[in-house]
Amino acid sequence: MGDSVERLSSEELARLGEIARLDLTSVEQDEELQRIVQRAGKELDLPIGLVSIVLDGAQHFVARMGLGGWLEEANGTPGEWAFCLNAVETKRQFVVEDAREHPVVKDNPLVHNDGVRCYAGSPLMTASGHALGTLCVLGAEPRQFSEEDLAKLDAMAAEVVAYLESRVAAR
Repeated sequence: MGDSVERLSSEELARLGEIARLDLTSVEQDEELQRIVQRAGKELDLPIGLVSIVLDGAQHFVARMGLGGWLEEANGTPGEWAFCLNAVETKRQFVVEDAREHPVVKDNPLVHNDGVRCYAGSPLMTASGHALGTLCVLGAEPRQFSEEDLAKLDAMAAEVVAYLESRVAAR
């Protein structure tokens, strides 16, 4: 195998194995995932919603609402630009109320070039404890997220995982 595989931890290899097992690199605009993303955007009153899968070196959107321009066309971002990577690495929600002031993302090209100002992402946690990516919402204006908002996002992220698992069981 290549050098990049050798540099990955056993935990990261197992996480990527879960992504492969769930066949997430071939999921495109699934109707159920689209419904959940649209509901997340509506319930949290934000224009963009995503189911994002964090791969080795890239982020891939398997469901999306409200994207435009190059992000829509590319259907993902480089891994180092992915706000979602923070939720995957910590296995906890990652919340940014004003990206221009947030120490982790303030220098991110998505903030400076694409106008991302707020973000909330809940990790997609499998039963085996792997974070695959996130269900996230974002917008072009700073905003605060309530505990209720974040609880809704967590519940919908759990729905995404349950759905993804059910697809495998149905095969």
